[in-house]
Amino acid sequence: MKSTTIGIDLAKSVFQVSVADEHRHIIKRQRLSRSQFQRFLAHTPPARLVMEGCASAHHWGRLALSQGHEVKLLHAGYVRAYVRRNKTDAADADALVRADADPDLKPIPVKPTHQQALQSLHRIRSQWQRTRVARINEARGLLTEFGVTLPRGTSDIAQRLHDVVDQLPELLQFTFIELIAEISECQDRLKRIDKILGEIVATDPVGQRLLTISGVGPTIASAMLGSVSDIQAFKRSRAFSSWLGLTPREYSSGSSRNLGRISRRGNIYLRMMLIHGARAALLAANRVRKRGNTLTELQRWALDLQARIGHNKAAVALANKMARIIWAVWARDRTFDGDHAARYHG
Repeated sequence: MKSTTIGIDLAKSVFQVSVADEHRHIIKRQRLSRSQFQRFLAHTPPARLVMEGCASAHHWGRLALSQGHEVKLLHAGYVRAYVRRNKTDAADADALVRADADPDLKPIPVKPTHQQALQSLHRIRSQWQRTRVARINEARGLLTEFGVTLPRGTSDIAQRLHDVVDQLPELLQFTFIELIAEISECQDRLKRIDKILGEIVATDPVGQRLLTISGVGPTIASAMLGSVSDIQAFKRSRAFSSWLGLTPREYSSGSSRNLGRISRRGNIYLRMMLIHGARAALLAANRVRKRGNTLTELQRWALDLQARIGHNKAAVALANKMARIIWAVWARDRTFDGDHAARYHG
């Protein structure tokens, strides 16, 4: 059977396949189990496989590539527009064949195993971080119920919580100590995973260049390495910033063009990390100015912006600038220059 395109609707146990000929006419539809799908990939002559970039897509993409197929992953949100009438597995698989013909839909690169493992480390880290924050908030809330308050901040939070345990009712003290132990355990886990991420960046030449950028540390650098498969897929820095959701949302019609707040589309985790990094860079620039040391053009630009529009908006604007700088340093194999970066608009 000669085919050019095969649309595959992925799931955990059931896989819907739509086989199209060279004219993109559906000539066969199949519903396969997991084992049947593996045999399908092995026995089908090399073809163009189109899948949504969802859970397990990179695994199946790597497997298909190893068996000689061409793999194209598409964003699920963009494929939805090609579903006709009711949503079914067969309709989704057919929609993938139709979406493949759209040249404006940019494919998602298939992640190699080591890159997906690095991204998974960040997902685990994020879960532990949220758990730690939740437990600290729970501890503070319980203390408040009994008239005990603690200063802001998380520095030495476990020790400070231990110091006030005796002010709680005896019935609660044992369980509260276990809550403190869970907070300490989350802190230790975060330290260990941060050490692993630092070691990964230390051995990666791109990661080393990213570390020279103001506001970028091992966590942000490793998150970029784990999420961005091919920086050259972004033709310019604004495309990369737009992918992160840091460019303005546009409301335009006719001769009227209106730019609003940032779009907040794309990779939420990277955007959050960059904004936190921008906040740190602003604080560092303020410390440099207070000491009377020379500021770079990027630092002067950021501080002037902070004075005009406030710290939070300036942090988002600086994060947008940082995203563009990251693209330039990575895609053009440059080193970071704080005096040149403020003028960069690539």
